[in-house]
Amino acid sequence: MALFLPKSINTIFSLFNTYMTNGFRLIPVCGLLFFLSSCQDKKQDPGLKEKINYWNERQSHFTLKNRDSLLYFAKLIQENAKNLPVDYQVMGLIGMAKYHSYSKTDLSMKLFEQALALLEHSHTDSLKAKVYAGLGLGYKKKSDFALALEYFFKALRIYEDQKNQRGIGAVLSNIGEVYQLKFDLPTAKKYILQAIEVNKQDHNGISYLASMQTLANIYGISNNFDSALIIDKIGIAAADSMASSSLRSIFFNNMGNCYMYMNKFDSAHYYFTQCLALDSAEGNLAYMADNYLTLGELEKRKMNYPKAEQYFAHAILLADSLGSKQFKFNAWNELSEIYRKDNKLLLALDAKDSGMRSKDMMINEKTEEKIAELRELYETDKKEQMIALQQSKLSKQKLILIGGGISMGLLFLSGWLWYHRYKIKKEKELQLSLIGQRETATLEILKAEAQERKRVAAELHDGVGQVMVAAWLNLQVLEDQLKGLDSEQQNLLHKATGMVGESCKEVRHVSHAMMPTVLQNKDFADAVKDFTNKIDSKIISIDVHTEGLEKPLETVVETILYRVIQEAVNNTIKHARATQLDISLYNQPEGITLLIEDNGIGFSKANLEKEGQGMQNMKSRIAFLHGTIHWESSPGNGTLLSINIPAKNEKK
Repeated sequence: MALFLPKSINTIFSLFNTYMTNGFRLIPVCGLLFFLSSCQDKKQDPGLKEKINYWNERQSHFTLKNRDSLLYFAKLIQENAKNLPVDYQVMGLIGMAKYHSYSKTDLSMKLFEQALALLEHSHTDSLKAKVYAGLGLGYKKKSDFALALEYFFKALRIYEDQKNQRGIGAVLSNIGEVYQLKFDLPTAKKYILQAIEVNKQDHNGISYLASMQTLANIYGISNNFDSALIIDKIGIAAADSMASSSLRSIFFNNMGNCYMYMNKFDSAHYYFTQCLALDSAEGNLAYMADNYLTLGELEKRKMNYPKAEQYFAHAILLADSLGSKQFKFNAWNELSEIYRKDNKLLLALDAKDSGMRSKDMMINEKTEEKIAELRELYETDKKEQMIALQQSKLSKQKLILIGGGISMGLLFLSGWLWYHRYKIKKEKELQLSLIGQRETATLEILKAEAQERKRVAAELHDGVGQVMVAAWLNLQVLEDQLKGLDSEQQNLLHKATGMVGESCKEVRHVSHAMMPTVLQNKDFADAVKDFTNKIDSKIISIDVHTEGLEKPLETVVETILYRVIQEAVNNTIKHARATQLDISLYNQPEGITLLIEDNGIGFSKANLEKEGQGMQNMKSRIAFLHGTIHWESSPGNGTLLSINIPAKNEKK
């Protein structure tokens, strides 16, 4: 996945380029030496490698932003790297492969494979990782998911060895998308959550939002629309802070689809029209055509066929101006279905015929595109043979005038040092801003989760719970009134009354477990003791010790620690066969320490690596607080769970 650079960094590059150019003009001797050396073979330019590295950064910047600029820098690298080591030639191949990946997948993959062959004896793993990731994207587009995952995991291993957080986050996001396409949603969610965590730490806004959008899609596919909408709202807030209308459009479209499938048509219409307004302002005709299709689908679901017909007609007009046969095919098919439902059979038949004509033209276009792509593949092979021939005839590089080399080197070094200091300063400012955004988003998610738990708990307690209690009381009255029943009937009625009573207790227990009111009515230490006192001492003896809790903790911290203690105690009762459990909580200036120790049977390191859902939940909750969690155990020696949460000033 390609990543954008901040606009401030683009400005730095522009200033640096101007500084370099003006520098040569201000030093006549240096300019003369540069002219003399440029009259010889290009390979003698001592600054050429640095220029190509700079052009490579620019082509990476434009990968998703501007395809024409990407092509410009890729060609520039290829033209100037012919006589340089293979690493520099590979940079050009990667740029061309990325350019063709949008529409010519086979050609793109051919270029990536040529780059990989050139890198066979190279030790530049960062380039290999980019090539592996590019091949993974190609195989993902071709739906060859096994090979896509093979190359993505190769790239991931390199990025992990290099501790390249940006690369790790991008590849994890792509792996998650592959599993989503395979409809393996639990695995997809696992990798997307990892990508979000890594991208959050790397403070990379675009990659972070891309992962969040994929997670929202997973929730939408799973009909978990509430979670999808929460993420979409966070994405819109982030897009607003970045002043990115295109990102706003993507998240608005997601929200519109969620509301449409929830049958909340007014909300769906609002977000689809907002999306259309943004895309119209951007002049993105393809997205506008897609918006009219979705608005037509919405009106069709509402059975407002005249309005749906207008939207599909708009989509066809835009598809004509775009020359998009796919949009026309979809719109004509939808119109045909509307006319059929409205008993306009002749119009339905005409619309169906128009759709089939668009489909036939689409097939012919794809055939012509494939022929053109094959021709480009052949020409690319010929170019590679010429490059290989030129490489075999390379002679030793001639000596460059010492004075010119020193002058140019000093000039470049001074410019690079200035740029490096400025870049570090701006990156720190950007990181501090994004840290605040990430922490705010995390708190919003936790608050939303707590509110949802509270709502469901209230529904259980005040709705289902009250109905169950009323039924139980009625059964008790009925049992007293029907004393004359035979013993078998009396026994059945007594059992039914008892089962309803037990169900009432279970509903009450679940509602209290989902949103513990004890945290609202008592301080945290008393709430924990209240929870442990309810556990029968015949099952396990629990001691609670706290220090430094005279002042209340933050609500989010208290809720998370309470949930973790609940999970740990329940796990001990279920699995440890322990008779004694000690809970110690210390709130100190440097942070919070929680220790939970039992005298149970313990477990081996191999079992620890097979984490259950409970352990994963505890890890993710503590990670929200930037804390660490660690288990120490061995067979027969009990278990110690230690948790450390740093104070706020230490997190930064």
